[in-house]
Amino acid sequence: MALTEKHRPVRAPDRGRRTGPPGPRRRARRSRMLPWAMLAPALAALLLIQGYPLLRLLTLSTQEFGPRSLFTGQSDFIGLDNFTRIFTDADFLAVLLRTVVFTLVCVTLLMVLGFLISHLLMTVSPWARVVTTVCLVLVWAMPMVAATLVWQWMFQPQYGVANWLLTQLRVFGDMSVYDWFSHPTQALGLIILLTVWKGLPFVALTLFAARGQISESLYEAARLDGAGTLQMFRHITIPIMRPVLAILTILEVIWSVNSFTPIWVLTQGGPDGATTTLGVYAYITAFSRNEYGSGASVAVVTVVILALFSVAYVRRLSRQGDVV
Repeated sequence: MALTEKHRPVRAPDRGRRTGPPGPRRRARRSRMLPWAMLAPALAALLLIQGYPLLRLLTLSTQEFGPRSLFTGQSDFIGLDNFTRIFTDADFLAVLLRTVVFTLVCVTLLMVLGFLISHLLMTVSPWARVVTTVCLVLVWAMPMVAATLVWQWMFQPQYGVANWLLTQLRVFGDMSVYDWFSHPTQALGLIILLTVWKGLPFVALTLFAARGQISESLYEAARLDGAGTLQMFRHITIPIMRPVLAILTILEVIWSVNSFTPIWVLTQGGPDGATTTLGVYAYITAFSRNEYGSGASVAVVTVVILALFSVAYVRRLSRQGDVV
């Protein structure tokens, strides 16, 4: 006998299936996960490319890794002995202070000169702007080794064009045989000038691009209110460009601390270690003294210092509302 509609059993609703559109919570969860899903391939590649070398560097810094380990592949775990060794080294504190001074001078000159050049590019005629931009790009595109060799030839004691020019001017007397790189102050000064000259195009062009995004109506309104050039620079240009300045400052600090090629090619850290910074000190410790574990510990200390500086600097700017 067939069941009537009244006696037909009622099926419980299937709670596992959703036939309607997703709810607001589910849509919000998908919206939050979408950026991470799009960044996942890049993050995976970054972890593979950067994560493994950093992990290997940290492991090496806790080992007694010397020339014998290169052939046997065996090294003893010594914990923090490598860090104790470098912190008790009499030269490490001098190298650290020299690196701080070198970085501070380079970053200050780069930011000040970069601002001046970007302001110049905003005020000159179009053809002069094109010529200046092309010159900056050519300097930026030159390999660092080639640029360093050019500077080495320019200040060569007997045949350098700088010595010849100074001798012709007869301001400092006969400079034809003057060796710039045998004097600590002059050698470090030339390295700073080379570093600033090579990094200036990136800073100037970046600031010029950021300055071009500021509406001219803001400056016109400020002029109508009687504001001068310095007042507009302080109250309009700097506040709007502060996020770009923050990123540039962090990048230039990292690049200056890790600067190796100009120092090594020009002086190899000399004379008597007077131009040795953390990057050169790590290289000399690892490859000149064959203390690879100690060299790795110097590199780890450098990474930690830069990481702490970057985090502290960004957090400070974030609290001020300058970085989103």
